[in-house]
Amino acid sequence: MRSLLSLIITFSVLNVFSQNTLSYTEIESHYNNGIELYEKKAFAAARKELQTYVLLSEKSLSPNNFNIANATYYATVSSLNAKAKDADIEVERFVIKYPDHPKAKLIFTDLAELYFEQKNYDDAIIYFEKTLANRNNNLNTYEIRYKLGLAYYLKKEEQKALEQFDIVKNTASISAKDASYYAGAINFKNNKLEAAYLDLKKVENVNPYKTEIPNWLGQILFKQKKYDELLEYATPIVSNPNGRKTDELSLLLAEVHYSNNNFEKAALYYDKYKNFKRNAPDQVNFRHAYAYYKINEFQKAANIFKLTANQNSELGQQSAYYLGISALKTNDINAAMLAFEEAKKLDFDKDIKEEAEYNLIKVLVEKNNNPKAISSLQSYLKNYPNGKYVDESNELLSQILSESSSYQTAITYIESLKRKTPKIEAAYQKLCYNQGIQDYNAEKLESAIAYFDKASKGNSDSEIALQSKFWKAECYQTLGRPEALSLYRELQNSSNTEIKLKSQYSYAYHYFNEKEYDNAKKYFSDFISSSKSINSLEANREDALLRLADCHLVSKEYTVALNLYDKAYLENKGDKDYALYQKGLTLKLLDKDSEAKEVFEKFTRVYPNSRLIDDALYQNGLLEMEKSNYNQAISIFSDLIKRRPNSTLVPAVLLKRALSFGNVQNHEKAILDYKLIINNFSKTPYAEEALLGLKESLNAVNRSEDFAESIDKYSKANPSSSSAKNLQFDAARDLYYAEKYDKAISAFQNFISSNPNDANVPEGKFLIAESFNILGKKSDALPYYEELIKTNQVNYITKAALRTADIYFSQKSYADAARNYQEAANATNAQREVIVALEGLYKSYFFNKEYDRSIEACNKVIAEGGNIVINSLNRATLWKGKNQAAKADYTQAKNEFNKVLSLGTDESAAEAKYLIGEIQYKQKEYDASIKTLQELSNDYADFLVWYENAFLMIADNYIAKNDSFQATATLKSIIDNASNPEIVAKAKEKLKNIPK
Repeated sequence: MRSLLSLIITFSVLNVFSQNTLSYTEIESHYNNGIELYEKKAFAAARKELQTYVLLSEKSLSPNNFNIANATYYATVSSLNAKAKDADIEVERFVIKYPDHPKAKLIFTDLAELYFEQKNYDDAIIYFEKTLANRNNNLNTYEIRYKLGLAYYLKKEEQKALEQFDIVKNTASISAKDASYYAGAINFKNNKLEAAYLDLKKVENVNPYKTEIPNWLGQILFKQKKYDELLEYATPIVSNPNGRKTDELSLLLAEVHYSNNNFEKAALYYDKYKNFKRNAPDQVNFRHAYAYYKINEFQKAANIFKLTANQNSELGQQSAYYLGISALKTNDINAAMLAFEEAKKLDFDKDIKEEAEYNLIKVLVEKNNNPKAISSLQSYLKNYPNGKYVDESNELLSQILSESSSYQTAITYIESLKRKTPKIEAAYQKLCYNQGIQDYNAEKLESAIAYFDKASKGNSDSEIALQSKFWKAECYQTLGRPEALSLYRELQNSSNTEIKLKSQYSYAYHYFNEKEYDNAKKYFSDFISSSKSINSLEANREDALLRLADCHLVSKEYTVALNLYDKAYLENKGDKDYALYQKGLTLKLLDKDSEAKEVFEKFTRVYPNSRLIDDALYQNGLLEMEKSNYNQAISIFSDLIKRRPNSTLVPAVLLKRALSFGNVQNHEKAILDYKLIINNFSKTPYAEEALLGLKESLNAVNRSEDFAESIDKYSKANPSSSSAKNLQFDAARDLYYAEKYDKAISAFQNFISSNPNDANVPEGKFLIAESFNILGKKSDALPYYEELIKTNQVNYITKAALRTADIYFSQKSYADAARNYQEAANATNAQREVIVALEGLYKSYFFNKEYDRSIEACNKVIAEGGNIVINSLNRATLWKGKNQAAKADYTQAKNEFNKVLSLGTDESAAEAKYLIGEIQYKQKEYDASIKTLQELSNDYADFLVWYENAFLMIADNYIAKNDSFQATATLKSIIDNASNPEIVAKAKEKLKNIPK
């Protein structure tokens, strides 16, 4: 029984033990599985297994507390890695439950690092701090401190970060170098330069920091003013970067060399810096430019100064000033002017402002922009009465005034001065002389005399005084005043050979005009022989030869005259047609009619467009009449009338043709010619003779009754008593010459209404037209001018045609203008009027796009005109070039424009220079165009239209070159200084479109 019981008990115990063993093994499998899953990083599954193990183990009869603690730890870590929402709670529970567990402190690190990865730096810091609590420093804790410092750094709590980095940086930790870098960065930021230097020096050759560290160390040395040490450190690195960044080092080296006045090396390192930094700070750009400026690399300096020269700041003012100086050094006068304009506008630096204003004046002087230079000098003297350049400015003003073309303004200014220096006196004398010449050319002779008188009394320049005396004599001569003779006589004793001879020439002309031909012959002959070696008097000499021949002709010394005309025809360059015509007349006077006829026939062949063609034809016709070759004479006279229907010879020609018709018994045609004379030329001396011829011709054809009508017309045109009508007409004419044009028009209209057939009616109609024209009522003037042309009023037809042409031209009716200019040219023998008409003709053809016809008219002026009208040769050559340019023949156009430039410095030359620049711009030769237009502004500044247009095109060139500073500065200068509102408006529009 006892044995059985014992067996039962034993069996029971074994059974229970067996059951417990089986249960224990099953629980432990969760632990093993959990650890295995943890090691495989299957954290969610591991957490579940381990938590199951802990739960089952805690309910078992004999729990394995060590494994439970471990399982709890790994479950908690798995929660962290699986990013469970309650992971932090599990960590806290684990630490509370197992405070003495070896993993209790480590688990805070895991949680901290989790927060750190999530960039939750606040919580990371809390748990890094908990990890470190009550722990001694070792390699592990240094890594924790590094991450704690990094968390503080990322939160910008740099002092707390520095405390951790300072602990770590001097240890053997793998993060020691990183800690040194961050400590250095924090110390640098806080201007603890020595500490920063030591920290950063530790990682100078450590990746990834070694690429950046040289720039940092260089900045520290620079801030510490350890310039020699910086040069020693940085120079080899910049020379051989070896993968290191050297942008800041290059700048620091540049700045040190700049401060040491080693500008050559400064420029070198600024260049290196800008290879990395295209958009450098303004101060750096300025110093870079100034370094080049100091080593005389002015073009490079100018290019960089442009980057800051347009700023409204002290730096901008300084940049603009030095840009101006640099531009002067490179001979870019236009750029210098623009830069000084910018600098003088700003008030930041008074010394720079004054320097810029004075330098601008010097540029204006160099560009020969005298009017603006004068106003700028006056402005300088007003703004800086005690300035450093007052004396120089006064000297410059004297010089400029002597060269100015605004003579009257300059003269008035000088006359207002209380004290005149010798240079100003010299300028005044020259100005008075120039104003006198200007007034002489404008036929303001009394005014010219006054200025020549002032100039001749000046003591500064004896040559100007002498020239003034000569031109004063010329004025007296033109006015017919006797004072001319005494002056010419005095000047013939002059030591100046040219003046002496010109006076002799004018003296001869005086006697010629007074018909004292013997005296005229003497002086013309003396002048010709004495002036042979003086090329400048060639034209006068040729003219004197013709006048000498004329004197001998008038004195009936025909053989001598003939030889002189022959000589003039062979040797003279101009007036050959006159010499040949006069030769024909002389032969006729010598009764050598056949030879005379040959000469006149040669004349009509060689000079068909000469102003003397009608005279030559007339003489040829007379020779035929004298030989009784009446039909031949009729043919010649008819040809004359056809060629020159408006010639002043027409009444005489009609009379001779009528006589010739009568002699060949063609009385009907003779009657027509006689009536033409009576009807259209009743006030000429030929009308009375025509009446007698008409009577004979009418009798010859038994129509004597028709004579009454003609005599009535003549009587009305030439009444025996016309005092009342003459008084009425004279009163109207007096109103016209008194410039009371409205009243004159009314008076003339009343006269014509009352006396429609009076001989004065054509003149009345002409003066009505002139009055309307002067009053600007062109449309009212036009019918009167056209009626005079239509009715062939020979005394007025030339002027009427010119006025009509001018009106049509102003209305842009170029075809009508051309027709009337041609009419005017055909109607006159006066070469001056021919040239004026031809000038209008070629302009009309040009604007009507008839370029070849325009060129043909230009060539006529060039070949025939000379300078009968002042500068007509220059203008014709210019317009010939404009026609070639309009035809896109730019090579030929430039040839013509260059010819204009060689002819003299006048407005035509200014325009020619501009047009050359325009062609270069069209051909994209921008630099050449700028140079040409700058030369224009230097040489032709007095011609304001082309001067201002030149700057507008200079701006266009800069725009085309993408030089926005130069373009902007040029346009601003135009806006500030141009006088033409249209030019200013164009400049403003262009300025809007320049990229900022």
